[in-house]
Amino acid sequence: MDSPLTPLGQTQAKATGEFFRAKNIKFEKAFCSTQERASDTLELITQKQLEYTRLKDLREKWYGIYEGQDEITLPWNHGANHDPVMEEDFLAIDRMKRAMNYILSQLNDDATALIVGHGAILGLYVRDLFPESQFHFENCAIAKLVFNGEKAELAGKYWPAKKVK
Repeated sequence: MDSPLTPLGQTQAKATGEFFRAKNIKFEKAFCSTQERASDTLELITQKQLEYTRLKDLREKWYGIYEGQDEITLPWNHGANHDPVMEEDFLAIDRMKRAMNYILSQLNDDATALIVGHGAILGLYVRDLFPESQFHFENCAIAKLVFNGEKAELAGKYWPAKKVK
């Protein structure tokens, strides 16, 4: 389901953009999911000052019949780990790997890219790369990943929108 960015999400995205500007972090390229709320988030972060590429492989994990439902209905809130109507975690991770391989192929060495996606799929990807991290994405959370050839490093975790209400 392609739900719009909420007013809270808009404020969080603006706070994230302010974080990057305060730290003088500049992006050479930007990528986001094809879902509307991801492109809206990216545009608010960058103040529409950076062209970007939308990638289907950055879309959120597919929740099947649970799409658009209250989180309380999700199977893990009732003791199950998975429901067969949902996209398997390993398939979502494979999609993210495809997206990241494409993104990395588009960047020069030492380039900085902004990637805006969705919490579940991004969290699965980061935890797949760094199982010890137990990384969890909140809205507008940031994982700073540094890639050097085949090696990746989780170089930082930030949540500048934490106090946004």
